Amino acid sequence: MAEKLKILIVDDNQEFCHNVKDLLELKNYAVATAYNGSKALELVKQNGFDLVLMDVKMPVMDGVETFKKIKEIAPDTPVIMVTAYAVEALIREALRGGAFGFLRKPLDFDKLFKLIEQAISNGALILAVDDDQDLCANVKDVLSGKGYRVSIAYDGNMAIQKAWEENFDIMLIDMKLPPLNGLETYLSIRDIRPNVVAVIITGYGQQMGNLVQQALQKAAYTYLEKPINMDELVSLIEQIKEQKAKGILKKPK
Repeated sequence: MAEKLKILIVDDNQEFCHNVKDLLELKNYAVATAYNGSKALELVKQNGFDLVLMDVKMPVMDGVETFKKIKEIAPDTPVIMVTAYAVEALIREALRGGAFGFLRKPLDFDKLFKLIEQAISNGALILAVDDDQDLCANVKDVLSGKGYRVSIAYDGNMAIQKAWEENFDIMLIDMKLPPLNGLETYLSIRDIRPNVVAVIITGYGQQMGNLVQQALQKAAYTYLEKPINMDELVSLIEQIKEQKAKGILKKPK
């Protein structure tokens, strides 16, 4: 029988902990709870967890400080931040520091279960951003067939929201997007997720050329022109994956 995946819930609201624990146990997870940051650190040191669900606003040691200390103890353990408060600066700090995702209370449990599955999966997570829904579906089919996990956004605002919620390894982003263009969207996402590797996509070479160049100057990895050659895309993603594993990203010339 497969060993149950272990999740730690950290929140000073004991009722919240108990309710979420009950739901996760119904999904066959093994769940522990901690009502403050110190206890959470103690449990992480004693037990290896597959995932931590962390409240942001806690007394004495807040969730972001606790998250940072957990990353020192167990750097590969994914952490999902949750909060009922408007604490964007703290959330941004955690996401920039490598927190996997963020959800607002009251929790959307469908989103929570999806995030947990993404966080504990081994395949790289890719965000495809394009208002062409057929293209997005095609990209998802091809990359999913290669073992990648793919999330989709059809406009800039949707992409930025997903960046708050999910920690992507690679982002494929069209330059011509509503209502924000691809460059504006990329820069907003990079502010939240500075380590994401961006591949720019455009079907409007001359019209979007200036935006593409600006994105490349701002650290985007490379660009692809439409219609996308799927073999070329898969090869490029494999190249990025290998370089990230070695800790060195070398942009194509």
